[in-house]
Amino acid sequence: MNRPFSLDLDVVRQIKLPNAIQVQRRGARRLPNPREALAMVLGALGTLNRSSGVQTLNTEVNGKPVALAMIEGAQFGEDTEGNTTLNEIASHMVTEEAI
Repeated sequence: MNRPFSLDLDVVRQIKLPNAIQVQRRGARRLPNPREALAMVLGALGTLNRSSGVQTLNTEVNGKPVALAMIEGAQFGEDTEGNTTLNEIASHMVTEEAI
């Protein structure tokens, strides 16, 4: 069931990375297809859930379904080149290590 969820869309950002993850099969490298990409995201969230806790929420934005994952103890940031980082937040101190 989808419940109303208040979200300030003016602060939502796109993820920016210099290189996309590639998969390799029989020596050929390629971008993952959508099914493979979703499996990688779920695998990564499952791994994070073991150490920090991950909560999920299904909602709608502009009438379209949206799946949100909330990672406890983490915040998105940017490196010096503007690429997206995911930083561990421990005891009110921001660590410099990007995940």
